Amino acid sequence: MPTSLSPQQNLLFQSYFTVSLLGELSNNDLLNSDYFEGMTFGAPWIKEELGKIGVDNQGSAMMALYAMLVIPRETIHQTYSSDYDKIDAFLGKHTRNTTTTYLSDANSVRYLRHIRNAVAHARVEFRPSDAVIFEDEDNRTSETFSMELPLNYFGEFLNQLQMVHIAYIRDLQQSIGRGG
Repeated sequence: MPTSLSPQQNLLFQSYFTVSLLGELSNNDLLNSDYFEGMTFGAPWIKEELGKIGVDNQGSAMMALYAMLVIPRETIHQTYSSDYDKIDAFLGKHTRNTTTTYLSDANSVRYLRHIRNAVAHARVEFRPSDAVIFEDEDNRTSETFSMELPLNYFGEFLNQLQMVHIAYIRDLQQSIGRGG
């Protein structure tokens, strides 16, 4: 990884890599491994609860959304705006029960903006075997937003966000490799 990163870039990389590690631990079935079985936790009940909920859970989903929406907002959103527009279109096609009173949504609902705000303020609910519900609210204007993303589209949504991060990392590596 490049060594001349700004503090914001470093935070973006580290948070994204940590979320990626969680994904790989799940992909490699850590909780059913001899390694996990032999691990000693400072609080043994955490190990027991992890065995019940798994690595790929609601908490890790929130961490992934935070790492890929909230942290990089100011760093990469403008550069990859066309990619984010495609993700917004994907969300527009696959969400349900969307309601908004935001005046800024009059012409086009800005799904990613609202999801980012919902994640940043922990206004996210997981309805088991059904959907993720995101709610955004502006207390100053009393504007509200709510939408549901069916779980069968949630993985694709995360994958599309991940592709933006991979493009950013690749482009930054190339830029630093060129001395710029």
